[in-house]
Amino acid sequence: MPKITVVSGFMALVAVLAFLVPATALVWVMAVPQRLGLLIYPEQVAAFMLGLSLAVVYGRGMDAKAPAMRAVDGVLCFASLGLGIYVYLRFPVLSEGAFYHPTESMILGILVSVLVLEGLRRVVGWTLVIITFAMFLYALFGDYVPGALRGRGLPFADVMMFVGTDSSATWGAALQIAAFVVVVFVLFGGLLLALGGGDVFTQLAMRVAGTGPGNTAKIAVVASGLFGSISGSAVSNVMSTGVMTIPMMKRSGFRPEQAGAIEAVASTGGQLAPPVMGAAAFLMAEILQIPYREILLAALLPALIYYLSLYAQIDFIARRDGHGSADWLQREPMKAVVTKGWPTLTAFVVLIGLIFFRNAQAEVAAIWAILVLVAVASVAWLAGRGGGALSPRQLVAAIARTGSQTCDILLITAAAGMIIGLLSTTGLGFQLSFFLIGFGGENLFGLLVVTGLVGIVLGLGLPTTGVYLLLASMAAPALVQLGIPPLAAHMFVFYYGMLSMITPPIALAAFAGASIAEAPQLKTGIQAFKFGWIAYLLPFLFIYKPGLLMAGPWWEVAYVFVSALAALLLVAAGMIGHALTPLGPVLRAVFVVVGLLIIAPLRQFGPPILEFGVSAGGMALIAAYVLSARSGRSAPVAAAASRQARRGMPRAAGE
Repeated sequence: MPKITVVSGFMALVAVLAFLVPATALVWVMAVPQRLGLLIYPEQVAAFMLGLSLAVVYGRGMDAKAPAMRAVDGVLCFASLGLGIYVYLRFPVLSEGAFYHPTESMILGILVSVLVLEGLRRVVGWTLVIITFAMFLYALFGDYVPGALRGRGLPFADVMMFVGTDSSATWGAALQIAAFVVVVFVLFGGLLLALGGGDVFTQLAMRVAGTGPGNTAKIAVVASGLFGSISGSAVSNVMSTGVMTIPMMKRSGFRPEQAGAIEAVASTGGQLAPPVMGAAAFLMAEILQIPYREILLAALLPALIYYLSLYAQIDFIARRDGHGSADWLQREPMKAVVTKGWPTLTAFVVLIGLIFFRNAQAEVAAIWAILVLVAVASVAWLAGRGGGALSPRQLVAAIARTGSQTCDILLITAAAGMIIGLLSTTGLGFQLSFFLIGFGGENLFGLLVVTGLVGIVLGLGLPTTGVYLLLASMAAPALVQLGIPPLAAHMFVFYYGMLSMITPPIALAAFAGASIAEAPQLKTGIQAFKFGWIAYLLPFLFIYKPGLLMAGPWWEVAYVFVSALAALLLVAAGMIGHALTPLGPVLRAVFVVVGLLIIAPLRQFGPPILEFGVSAGGMALIAAYVLSARSGRSAPVAAAASRQARRGMPRAAGE
């Protein structure tokens, strides 16, 4: 009994620490210390939150651990908490005079490195740990590296002092953005779901998907996109929404690997879909020093194309394989959906309104939206209503759950801060950019392909946030130096950092969907790769057709969007072999070739009329096919009606 009591008490402490993570972020973003006249550096608060996060990571699941492991993790937990408090108290002194306290600074750097890397290994595996350790080795022994990437070796003490005390390393911009922006938005999403926002999204998805062929999969696409836009995590989104959508798809006739893949691709796209997107979007806004609303606007059309491509493929497959409408789904009337979901919809209106019409900072707008949700939940609880009500205990529990979810992000960004800082202080970042600029000056397309492949490979073992931060430090500056607009360059690496979620052989989101669908993992990964094909081409359009990112005159934006839609319809139909009607081999090949030519940046190789002519030809091809398919389907019905009229027979219902 005493052991159970100790473990239970320890887990309660961990829950309190998890609650303090988002609570601290809220206090800082609302400028409470400044209003009280306190002079506190943002690095101090970020360090305190990292210490809390490390303590939560080491303390989670203590009841399931062996006694020896409990003792080790207990020590690590309290060491992490002590680290956060110590840096909070000592940072003002050490940041200004680390060389006056060399031993203290070196020990602090060692402690930070060990705790972060071990915590990182537990939450995301070895890949980022190995990359970070390799950067430490380069900082120490860079003078032994041959060739153009040769650097200068730094003393061990200097490297540790830099990691532990410098504002451009562990406690720098990456960690601060995650602590003060990402955590707030994750809290907003967590409260939204706790108040029943999930049911509202599902019902809205049912209304949008309608009753056409394959509507269960279309519901999964819309619902997962809505969920993913506020969760920002592909795998967790699959695990939360997939338990409902995947069985629905299987019941309506989709193969298990198709159902798992559709859910994975839809959930992965949530990181691209405004208004919340993934954590990397907030990092992008801060790195580029542009308002978050500009990121949202730039991401809007690519996200629409991504989801419309998936939607069209589902429709064509459903028609080809005979998946009818799932009439057994219970859809609530739109009025009932709005009546029940008005708190969710109101919070979204507040968020978007403040960002776009009041020019509020993204995190400030999110806090106002959170206050709306908390007020609604509290009033509903006081009024004794069940729906949309949260008691104070439930509210605290929801905040603590959010805190636990954000701990992983804070560890990832802390390690990324170490890497970014070491890239800068060793000069390796400059050397890599110089090398890439030289390569891209001869072959920009080749540089884009290499950058995309590196993003996918890094993503096999890293979350999107980590991949983006690495590529934003190494590859994006080279692309910008070659004349590519900064937003386009960063959106390029952002997309390719995400694609590993649906790219075999790892394809974490697809494998999560496969586990729910009880389907072979590799088959599901291959299906996800096929369903998400458009996402591999979109980043190249950011570079060669920037109108897709809302850059340029309105007619250019409209042209790029419409032509991209035409291309995705043609390619999807050609790959599947069916659109409104079955397609023969020749027509399939024509559709795919014309679709890819529309996407291709032909203006780079010839006069503009060449590209516009191909696009016009593709749209004419679609129009001719639709007219032909409709007349072909209506001809038998018209002939039957004519025969019945001549015989004096009434038409049968439905003919």
